[in-house]
Amino acid sequence: MHILHLTWEYPPLVYGGIGRHVPALAAAQAARGDQVTVVTQRPPEAPAVETAAGVEVLRVDPDGPFPYHLPSLLTWVGALDARIGQAATDVRDVDIVHAHDWVVARAGASTAAALDVPLVATVHATEAGRHSGWLPDIVSRSVHLVEQWLVDDADAVIVCSAAMADEVHRAHETSPTKITVIPNGIDPGERPAPGPIGPRLLEGSPRITFVGRLEWEKGVFTAVEAMPAVLVEHPGARLRMVGTGGQGDAIAEAVTAAGLDGTVELLGHVDEQTLADVYASSDLVIAPSSYEPFGIVALEAAAAGVPLVVGDTGGLAEFVTDDRGRRSRPNDPADLATQILAALADPVETARRRDTAAAALPHYSWERIAARTDEVYSRTRRAVRPPRRLAAPPNPVL
Repeated sequence: MHILHLTWEYPPLVYGGIGRHVPALAAAQAARGDQVTVVTQRPPEAPAVETAAGVEVLRVDPDGPFPYHLPSLLTWVGALDARIGQAATDVRDVDIVHAHDWVVARAGASTAAALDVPLVATVHATEAGRHSGWLPDIVSRSVHLVEQWLVDDADAVIVCSAAMADEVHRAHETSPTKITVIPNGIDPGERPAPGPIGPRLLEGSPRITFVGRLEWEKGVFTAVEAMPAVLVEHPGARLRMVGTGGQGDAIAEAVTAAGLDGTVELLGHVDEQTLADVYASSDLVIAPSSYEPFGIVALEAAAAGVPLVVGDTGGLAEFVTDDRGRRSRPNDPADLATQILAALADPVETARRRDTAAAALPHYSWERIAARTDEVYSRTRRAVRPPRRLAAPPNPVL
């Protein structure tokens, strides 16, 4: 089977979960014997064409770097979407087009139509979900409408959690029979082993780590606001925050305003080796999201043998059961601090939950996920497309 993946992020360019999901899935499919091609954007100095891990990667140039500030995002996305679609239609002997999220929605639809093959869409998140069920402005309404087109045009839809299946069903009036839940995955043996850990990463005790995009829905402000209560019982505690995002400057200002410059360290983007060292030097990983379709960070932390405290939402709550970690109420710094302190106060129970989370990881192998994804492909046929919806629904959407 020749699989054509369309994605706006792919290594060496990684913004978030899609940039980890697609290469892992594509490599696992290639290992199964599939022919796999990926069309994506080209970051500076990356080759336009290369083959890695058995996957052919074709890259197109965007109109400069990704604009975090709206509304220029829509113009930038539109140009990238069109170029990915143009490059994708030149790929020959394709059996399935697999589009990942709204940024490549029109590319997916046009490519599948031009090649006369089925379109599978993975919806990694929804705009309404990111905004707690609302579409707050014209940009969000536009993104939602493009998502709607992708879901309507797709012959099959894949989501990463039961929570996301319900969300797509309600936000886009999608039949549950069209949606398949396949979780994100991890192959611990393919990640770099921790190296000698430098003194900077060993500062403070206990060491609490956040890994993710610096965005509101990831709970970045909740994490910072929880630290004063943690410091009352653990004056030497340190919070390390790994990642970049649209709230990077605001979170730095919040840290300074709270007098936490010596306690909260913003590490920014780090390479895979440094990330392995960060995990290995952590006493606890937190993911206090208010919205999280899945949360690969939970799998990464479990694979690294680090206990978890996560937001009680979405896919995080589905993986981090009571036996695998602790959950806190979203947007509640006091409850997050309570759960952090509970984990630190009972190391035996915390270790038991950590070990239970690690024992669940074989269910999330990319080999298994690739096989399940190929099963979706094998039963999917190209169907008649419904008319385009031309207006976003009234609020609230969810």
